[in-house]
Amino acid sequence: MEKMGEPFRFGVIGCGIFAEANIFPSLSTHFFDDVQRVAVCDLRLKRAERLASKYGWKNIYTDFQEMIGQENLNGCVICLGSKIHPLVVPQVLRMGVPVFLEKAIAIDLEGTYQIAEAAKVSGCIVQVDHQKRHSSAYKLAKKHVENVENFGNIIQIETKQHGFPVFPTFFTCMLEWQSHNLDLIQYFGGPIQKIESWSHRMNERHGALTIMVGFKSGALGIVGWGTFGGPGQFSERMEILSDQGKSVIVNNAREVTLCNVETGETWAPDWNPISPNQSHVLNGYIGGLRHFIDCVKFGKKPNPSIEEEVKTMEWMFTIAKKAGIPTDWEFISSAL
Repeated sequence: MEKMGEPFRFGVIGCGIFAEANIFPSLSTHFFDDVQRVAVCDLRLKRAERLASKYGWKNIYTDFQEMIGQENLNGCVICLGSKIHPLVVPQVLRMGVPVFLEKAIAIDLEGTYQIAEAAKVSGCIVQVDHQKRHSSAYKLAKKHVENVENFGNIIQIETKQHGFPVFPTFFTCMLEWQSHNLDLIQYFGGPIQKIESWSHRMNERHGALTIMVGFKSGALGIVGWGTFGGPGQFSERMEILSDQGKSVIVNNAREVTLCNVETGETWAPDWNPISPNQSHVLNGYIGGLRHFIDCVKFGKKPNPSIEEEVKTMEWMFTIAKKAGIPTDWEFISSAL
């Protein structure tokens, strides 16, 4: 746990497209005035130099072990691609540095368990970047459903997401994108007891997936997911229904609507979302990173925890098996 008032020494391993689009811009905002942008690492020296110069990071490395050994970091973002994570993350944890890890945590359960065990042995935090938990809209929805006296108990959660796949296989797209939906319904509905799933695949990349969920609480869940849409076109919706006839609806992580199903009353909650061009706040990247730093500083358990991430990955492979989806993983190298 870090001392109050001391700068948080941060590093980044992996300077690919995702890190450039989301991690570096987020960490350059005023939400991280207490953070020292100490060091970045990437095998591609010129890319690391360009991002370090653009976003004000001090030191540049091509060897992550050297960076961890030299810089006395309080935390580190690792954004290397799911296949590589189990090769790097345990080493960083064993060197005593907490990790903010881009999803998916790994491409299989073996790699997932390796990272979870390393986190347990080292005592260091690992927070996987399920950033939607920290988005403005979903945080507001969570606030309303947690007020059980007013909202009631959740009896059903329905979520769907459709978008253009940038991945070579259907299962890769499941791990990298559909895992958001499965994470969100557990965030709202709690632990899962039973899952059934069905898929309709047109080829190795395109198709649709339906998941039926039974929560330990007795609530039900429905997840619909598909790879349809044009480049950059995504549709995402979640509706949460209570036993008091009330519901919360979240559209595209931007709009939150509260409804009384019995009376037909619908109203928008009293909130003023940050300007839509500040997408890193609305999408949860800033909130997730800020949460990770605060957990390290104050000794709190991250959201999601590594235990929750292990369960999500176990359910992902159960879904694939029940739906007859091959668990072949392949990534586009240019995305790293």
